[in-house]
Amino acid sequence: MSEWRTPIRCYISPAGNNKILDWYEALSTPEKTDADEFLKDMRKTSNWQMPNYRRKLSNVKGADKTKVRGLGELRWTSEKKEHRLLGFFGNGIWYAVLGCTHKQNIYSPRDALVTAAKRKEEIETGKAETVEYDL
Repeated sequence: MSEWRTPIRCYISPAGNNKILDWYEALSTPEKTDADEFLKDMRKTSNWQMPNYRRKLSNVKGADKTKVRGLGELRWTSEKKEHRLLGFFGNGIWYAVLGCTHKQNIYSPRDALVTAAKRKEEIETGKAETVEYDL
């Protein structure tokens, strides 16, 4: 049995690309190490809360409240950058849909919230698959 309490699954695009793996591979070695440690710690707890997890993105400046409903973000800092992994809970599983950075209320990429909302919908409607987070 896994030591982790919270399973994490990664978004796979309709074309078959693991978008979380693509994001992860673009990180520097220190960023990967920090992400690994952070996610390992988060998976061991069932009580996700601030400052490590923001449950509602509808309060984010400029967010379309109807589109981001249900999305949250895992939050950590590495290499002087605020990293985010956007996703949502469903049936006790956390679905990671987009990795990005955040600075002064601006996500990079700028359309991160729109893309995350679209990917969430694709998973919920069966248009996209997921795989177990195993990075």
